[in-house]
Amino acid sequence: MKKISKELLKTYYWVIFLFTIFSVFIIINFSIYLWKENKNDIKLMQEYIEYEITALDERTDGVSKSKGDILMEIVEDAPKLRDVYLEIFYNDKKYAKAPFLPDKRHNFLDYYSVTKIYNLENFNEVKVNITRRNVRDRKLIINAFASFIFFLFFCLLIIIKIQKKFFDKFKNSIDNLKIFTQDYDLNSKIKIHNEENFIEFSILQKSFKNMLSRLEEQSQSQSNFVNNASHELKTPIFVLKGYVDMLNDWGKNDKEVLDESLVVLKKEIQNMQDLTEKLLFLAKSKNLVVEKNSVNLDTILKEIIDNLNFAYPEQVINYSSSEIIINSDVALLRLLFKNLIENAIKYGNNNPVNIILEKGKKIKVIIEDFGLGISKEALPHIFERFYREDEARNREIKSYGLGLSIVNEILSLLDIDIQVDSELGKGTKITLEI
Repeated sequence: MKKISKELLKTYYWVIFLFTIFSVFIIINFSIYLWKENKNDIKLMQEYIEYEITALDERTDGVSKSKGDILMEIVEDAPKLRDVYLEIFYNDKKYAKAPFLPDKRHNFLDYYSVTKIYNLENFNEVKVNITRRNVRDRKLIINAFASFIFFLFFCLLIIIKIQKKFFDKFKNSIDNLKIFTQDYDLNSKIKIHNEENFIEFSILQKSFKNMLSRLEEQSQSQSNFVNNASHELKTPIFVLKGYVDMLNDWGKNDKEVLDESLVVLKKEIQNMQDLTEKLLFLAKSKNLVVEKNSVNLDTILKEIIDNLNFAYPEQVINYSSSEIIINSDVALLRLLFKNLIENAIKYGNNNPVNIILEKGKKIKVIIEDFGLGISKEALPHIFERFYREDEARNREIKSYGLGLSIVNEILSLLDIDIQVDSELGKGTKITLEI
């Protein structure tokens, strides 16, 4: 694993390295530019000399002027170029506008010379020497390079100090985050360090706090779920154990007790099976995959009503049908309608249950009973798991408070709206909008 401080310093070094490469490239190009300019100066002077020397034999003023005067005139009329010296040697004499005195303190690289000898008809051998003095350019390059080296080391020193100062602040934030995370559990009181140097760490701490809050809620929810499930399973298990003990002790030889026990055992086993199925559905509901197909709502409702008529033979269920086809999940719709209609039967106080399927601006399924009803205080809580308004009444009806929790999960999965209207003692009306 890598350390942030080293990676941070490495980044700075890479920046300095790239800056160095770029600066050296500029200095080299500047040196090349000066060298080309020097050559151009020499070339310009050479072109002037070529022109003048070539015209020496043709000059008409050669009679009135001496050859030395002519050569001196050529020197004086030469282009004025910085640090460029022109010397003409003729008959052991030197003709120059200003004497060129090489500085012994400088090496041969400080000078660039070009010498050429001309043989003319009316003149003896003419030797031309053009010298370019490069001392100023060399000093300029050396000063530029020295300034760059100084600036480079200065930048390195500043960067190291900045990196150390920055990492100290950064490390402080990391230490705060470490303290913030390692000592907390779901029961700890979370305190955010508002004095953070970096807003990102404050955001990270807030995100962690939100995560802990969600985990705490989920943990509490799971704990409540397990406690409630254990509590609900405890009663039928206790009943089963009691009847099994009674049969084992003296009920095996008493046919009346045996028949009664078998009926109760079968009923309690069925209740446990229903409760287990509901618990399993709720446990896996978050991972359910909705499989949508063409569904006839009328057919589904008729099948569910027929099954419930068989389970509750004395119950009157009035159904107003309509042929409606939708695209949805058949299994989830069956479970949704079964739970709602069975709830209406259980809490309908043996009164008729009305079911209406109609199509207007939206498809509506209305399930209405005229039984016990729900109080205004209880309405906001009816979809909570294991919630029961009246414990005694619900135990008598054998309700575990899970049916509407399942309904709520299915509504969310199928994107169906629900409206519950109820009045205590007068009944409940549930409207589904698909």
